[in-house]
Amino acid sequence: MSKIDNCKGCSATVRVSPKEIDEMIARIVDCKKFKITNQDEYEERLKICREFTYLDYGTTCMQCGCIVQVKAKIQKEKCPYPKNSKW
Repeated sequence: MSKIDNCKGCSATVRVSPKEIDEMIARIVDCKKFKITNQDEYEERLKICREFTYLDYGTTCMQCGCIVQVKAKIQKEKCPYPKNSKW
């Protein structure tokens, strides 16, 4: 049986390239609608996500479906872990 790499809730792939992630982050930063985390906080959030069981493909949170590199960049965002936010 082959593994399907599509999101369960849509037809989009859950695999994204580093270039695609950089483009998403650039759009968020350029939009100036969101306050952005500082680099230290961003790296700490990513470190926590990388150590977490619910990270798939190194990019996708299996709790909420977000691309963690993008969500971690937005200051007001929280980890969606149901018991307690990890950041």
